[in-house]
Amino acid sequence: MKNSMENFREKSERELFQSLKESEKSLFDLHMKRCSSQLEKPHMLILLKKQIAKIKTFLKQKACKNCNK
Repeated sequence: MKNSMENFREKSERELFQSLKESEKSLFDLHMKRCSSQLEKPHMLILLKKQIAKIKTFLKQKACKNCNK
């Protein structure tokens, strides 16, 4: 988990937006699988939500750094 946070710190804003879009799409797909009773790993929903929150946090931090310059 620590490696993923360091990985997010190193990414540019564009890469973070791309990761965010991919994570949100994966979350949507998992919700659809859950609705159709095909979800094998329900814990992935929680992990993806946390990952999306972390990405949004890093995006906000980068935006604040750019505003202070």
